Amino acid sequence: MSSRNPDMPIMTIAQVGATAGKGPFAMTFAVTNAGDDSVGLIEARLPHVVQRADAVDLTSMPALEAGETTELAFDVTYRPREDASEPSNPFLILRLVWRGEEWRVLAQLALAQDERGAPTTTTAVLSAHRVGSLS
Repeated sequence: MSSRNPDMPIMTIAQVGATAGKGPFAMTFAVTNAGDDSVGLIEARLPHVVQRADAVDLTSMPALEAGETTELAFDVTYRPREDASEPSNPFLILRLVWRGEEWRVLAQLALAQDERGAPTTTTAVLSAHRVGSLS
């Protein structure tokens, strides 16, 4: 899924792999710059209690040019919900620089579990927010 506003970075984020087992799970996400301007990746993390991974520093990566894709790997702790009252909408948060300004791209993930017990996600909602803005 990608954001489609020309006044913000246009990114696509999708899970492309996960290992099975008892965890932590190695999960990989493809991140594509679908816009016309390069983006500098700063950090990515999965902060949710159901699906959590520490922040990964991305500042040593080269800029992601228009049309380029990179894969981000996380060691994810996955804890299935105990009941329906617990939230189940984890996020992948990507911090980046676009046109000289810092942005957060939030990928809300629809979470499931495959037949091997590994967490699987699809990107349900993708939004981008300039750091320091209220919108």
